[in-house]
Amino acid sequence: MIIHRDQAQFQPSEPETPVGPTEVCRMLGNILADGVDVHRCLAAQALGRIGGEDTLQPLITALLDEDEDVRTDAAEALVRLADPRAGQQLLENLLGDPCAEVKIAAIEALAKLGDNSVIPWLRRIVAGRDEEIVWDEQEFYSSGWDDWVDIQIAAVKGLAELGVGEAVPDIIAAMADEAGQDMTEVAFKALARMGEPGIQALAGILDDPSARLRRRAATALASSQIEGARDYCAGALIDTAPEVRLAALRGMAAGDAADSRLEPLLRDPDAGVRAAAITLCAVHYVDQLSVAIADDAIQVQLAGLIVIAGLSTASSDEALSDQALLAAVRDRLTGETAAAAARAFAALARGGAMAELTGMLQDVDRPEADRLGALQGLAAIGGGEAVAALVAVVDDKDRPIRLEAMSALGKLAVQDQIWPNEAGSALIAALGGCHEPDEPPEPAVAEVIPLQVPSEPALPGPAPEQTAFPTSTLNALLADVPEARETAGLPRDGVELTPMDMERLALAKRIKKSKKRMPIAPKVVRHQDIRRFAARVLGELPHGDVAQQLALALADGDGEVRMAAADSLARIGARPGTLCDDVSAAILTALGTADRDLKLLLLRALAGCPGEDAIVALRGYLVDEDSFLRSEAIRGLSNLARVGPEIDDLLGDPDPSVRLCAAEAIAMEKAERAIPALVDFALSFEGYHGKQAAGLLRELDAAAAGGLFLNVLRDPAYKRAWAIAIPALGTLNEQKA
Repeated sequence: MIIHRDQAQFQPSEPETPVGPTEVCRMLGNILADGVDVHRCLAAQALGRIGGEDTLQPLITALLDEDEDVRTDAAEALVRLADPRAGQQLLENLLGDPCAEVKIAAIEALAKLGDNSVIPWLRRIVAGRDEEIVWDEQEFYSSGWDDWVDIQIAAVKGLAELGVGEAVPDIIAAMADEAGQDMTEVAFKALARMGEPGIQALAGILDDPSARLRRRAATALASSQIEGARDYCAGALIDTAPEVRLAALRGMAAGDAADSRLEPLLRDPDAGVRAAAITLCAVHYVDQLSVAIADDAIQVQLAGLIVIAGLSTASSDEALSDQALLAAVRDRLTGETAAAAARAFAALARGGAMAELTGMLQDVDRPEADRLGALQGLAAIGGGEAVAALVAVVDDKDRPIRLEAMSALGKLAVQDQIWPNEAGSALIAALGGCHEPDEPPEPAVAEVIPLQVPSEPALPGPAPEQTAFPTSTLNALLADVPEARETAGLPRDGVELTPMDMERLALAKRIKKSKKRMPIAPKVVRHQDIRRFAARVLGELPHGDVAQQLALALADGDGEVRMAAADSLARIGARPGTLCDDVSAAILTALGTADRDLKLLLLRALAGCPGEDAIVALRGYLVDEDSFLRSEAIRGLSNLARVGPEIDDLLGDPDPSVRLCAAEAIAMEKAERAIPALVDFALSFEGYHGKQAAGLLRELDAAAAGGLFLNVLRDPAYKRAWAIAIPALGTLNEQKA
């Protein structure tokens, strides 16, 4: 049962002095030794997060706890501590503890410690279920899963962590065991970390008949940090299987894309490998791009064009001197490569590509993808001519073209250091309706389909000579047993249909049995679509005159324009000092008639407005019946640094998101009342917000908050809240990585 904050039983008194980690560890150590099982588990986890000298001995002692969950949590905590003094007991748990989770945690901890005494045992575990090690023989029959397979994998990883080259034959033998599990993925990664013996083993697998194994071996060799591993991997670059060459290429390019051994793959016989080589390495071999663009495979051509489009200024200047490359890119401005070629052409020719790309964009008969490529190329070039070309297609009949054009204009307007600028002015004009149609469209008239009501049923009369086939299962049964009608209480002449029944039958016949499909693109009127999207894009321009134009749009007759304008004002208002009093007044006016969705955005925008009127309005929504509006009002007051005591009551709000917003606002305020209020909040609602509250308290004053939580642990009357206080103390005193 969730306890409301007002009904909370946990109100610890403040401590005389703040407490440090030593006192906390002493209390948690006592709980770990004598508490109930749930509290012991939580104490072990908390001590592992805290770390330090005071946590070691209680955790080592807990490795002998009667509860396997406590032993597991203690072993995992010791993994974090990585203290060599825990090595002996961890080894004893590995050998004598039947719990698989304890064994796995012990292996991880011992490997992290670099404890060589565990090496012989790990090798024996890799080889099989050793008789000198205690196993839980009943686990398989109770759960259906053999935990030994998990322990075997942990042993392989542990040997890799310790870099035990002598164990390579053991791992190879385990992989070759047909009756065992498939360990290739784990084993290959382990071998790549096990020194020269592991590298030699992987190199030998490159000669295996299985292309799958060769591919995995090449991937492992390429990712290895051991010196010389890449030299062996280079042999996979000439493998007969394309997937092996591709794996070696990707792995080696991730380390050094300029490696000269990768250059031949730019001419690989497999198109997929060539395309990948172009993508990964061609930036270092600009002279090879002409060959790539002339390739027979479309995927290789596209890869080359994409690389050219992403060339840096220095590289493009070098490529520009190759007139053959420029001509080859121009030749690809048609067909499947047109869109990519347009972007590449813009990167190479810059201003020299303006005329051709503008013509390509304005050609409404060309495919949409080609025109989009030209548009993106023009946007990359920038400048006044590009802006003019983009403005010309803001009202294009193809929706993707006009939306991409306005998006590009927004980016160009942001990049321009001068304001106002042509791109931004074009967007403001689009919001104002400069693309409205000359004549309003005629309203569509819905087609009226007359309702066809079936004629009245014929009057009872003599039965026809040929009996009609029954139209339902019930009629079929009644036809075989005439006396059944009397038994069921049904009239002999059938049930008479009312006019309402006949109307429903007529409607049912008109229903089409077809699936409903969502349209790929919404059907919108062009000039409305332009204004709506312009309102959204303008939110990226944090200027006062833009905000004023958006404020005027809050009174627009189009609901989506109002929504977009409010959203943009909220984004602009996130930058201090951009919303003036007039904008604030317009937002307050719009709030009076807004629906719930619009109110959310308006309240968000109000958080960036100056003046007491905005503060009063936000405080008014703290008691709104809608929880989303209450949360938004809290965030707004917090952003304006006007959080007052009235927020405290919302720590007991019925909605969890409102409570958390209130807690975050109180924490940001950093008032004296914040620490006891947040501790009480953490303990309320059965600890629902305990983790988040502890995180907030850690940033405020961990020592003071820790004293309050310790008071909870000192009082047996608060034992119900110990499961909340123990993890909170771990969070408050956790060592930063």
